[in-house]
This record gives sequence, C-alpha cells and structure tokens, in this order.
Amino acid sequence: MALETAQLERARLEGGVFRVTPGIRLRISGADAFRYLNGQITRDLKRLGDHEALPACILTPKGKLCALLSIHRAGSDLIVESDTEVGVPLRERLKRYLVADDVVITEESWPERIHLFGDAAEQAKRSLADESSDVVVVSRLGVLGFDVPEESLDPGVEVLDPAIVEILRIERGIPLWGCELGPETLPPEAGLDRTAIDYDRGCYPGQEVISRLKSIGRVNRLLHGFRGDGLRSGMKILSPVGSELGTLTSVGGLPGTSGCVALGYLPRGTGEPLFASDPLTGEGTPLSITATFGT
Repeated sequence: MALETAQLERARLEGGVFRVTPGIRLRISGADAFRYLNGQITRDLKRLGDHEALPACILTPKGKLCALLSIHRAGSDLIVESDTEVGVPLRERLKRYLVADDVVITEESWPERIHLFGDAAEQAKRSLADESSDVVVVSRLGVLGFDVPEESLDPGVEVLDPAIVEILRIERGIPLWGCELGPETLPPEAGLDRTAIDYDRGCYPGQEVISRLKSIGRVNRLLHGFRGDGLRSGMKILSPVGSELGTLTSVGGLPGTSGCVALGYLPRGTGEPLFASDPLTGEGTPLSITATFGT
C-alpha cells in the first residue's frame, strides 16, 4: 500500500505514464469527410491542428449524448475514437445522416498506445517537430498530454496502476461512458460544455437545445465529486431526512485508507450534509462534496 500511495502522490504532482484503454476507432474518409463530420459534432473542425485530438460530442436532436468523441487527422482522413460501448449506436448515428455525401466510414483495430502527462510528456512534446510522428496531443485527465505508440515506451519507465489512473480521473471529474455518461445525459450536466462544445459555430443536430440551455435555461442536475469512507459504486446519495438525491456513479479507494473519492449527480443547489447509503444493507456513511463539475 505504501508503494501505491507514493505512486498516487507522484502522479498528482508530477504526472506519469499509463496505457490507453481500448475503445472504438472509426476512419472517416472521402471528399466530403471533413464537411460531413463537421456538421454532426459540437466542435468546429477548422480548429483542429496537426497532431492534435479535438474532444467533441455527437448528440440527438434533443441535445442528449450519443457519444463523447476524440477526433484527430490521419493524412486527409479523420480518425474518430470513443468508448467501446457506443460502437454500434455511433456507427448507426453517423450513417443515418449520410445522404449523397462522398464519405466512407471504416472501423479500424485499436492501436496499443500509452499516454504521457506532466513531466513525462516533455519527451513526447519534442517529437512533434517530426511531421511523420505518431504522437497525438490529447487531454485524458484534464491536463495536456500525449498519446504515443506503446513500443516507444522506454524500458524501466513506471506505468501507473489502472487503479491509480481511476482515482485521478475521479478526482478531476472526467466523466466516463457507462458511469457518468449515457444516452440521457445533457452535456452541461457533466461539464462537457467547457471542453467539448463550441457555442460560436454553425448548426448540428441538437444545437438548438444546447444553445437554449446556455442562454435562457439550465440543467437540473450537476456532476459532483465526493469523499467518504467505505464507499461503493451504486450507493444512494441521501439528504439528512433520507430523501434520495442521486447515486454514486464511480468510486476509487484511496490506498492504505478506508477513504474513497467518488463521482455522482446531485440536483442543482444541493448542499451538505449528505449521506451515502448501501442499497443492500441500508447502512449509511457521511459524504462530503469536494467539487462541482457540471455547469
């Protein structure tokens, strides 16, 4: 446990290296690829730089989330990556809006990559001067980082334990599909409007709803960060009088302690005290709010 605690502290302060979790990878090619994809997503692809990944949402006409995407260039093609669970609905969603466009959508195998952030990213940054470099600039933990092929990892470099990466994800409020994100999620609930939406761009499916939420409306629930002892994913979040307010969607146990960090949604304006209740035993534990990530 002492080694895990030390690794977590170093990762918080200095960054580190971890393996990228496999997902779905689609190649969008053809003469109309850029124009077509730009009309489907919440970001403006004209802002996509070389060796850079652009986070974007793809939505239903009602503004709800179909998938959270990471998009980068591969020559004249565009590479779209997302979570494995959205593979089938994402392919169907993209093909649904193809009419007479010169666009081909091809699923590719997932390349083995590592992600470097913090001090560990300096070497990858220098590789960007090479136009043929496979390095992609991307934010995976809320800070600038770099994806590089796994075979480029130097022998002896410490790779972060997945449990440590999960703690960092939770502490920084990075939502994950199947946990904080799903087909009923409105992007501002999870704070995705800060990183994955351009409000000054043209139309796309769901754009009217998203613009209306920003200008004259607001979402009813917001993603929050929590701390508590003995927490587990799925625990109910309760008010002091026992009213159910939400559910813990992700939990990470802090090494060497009974303490945990967690994510979950609360109705807008909810304050403390709060309690987390085990739905099986009914036992509760105090829960403190550490951050609000939704907007």
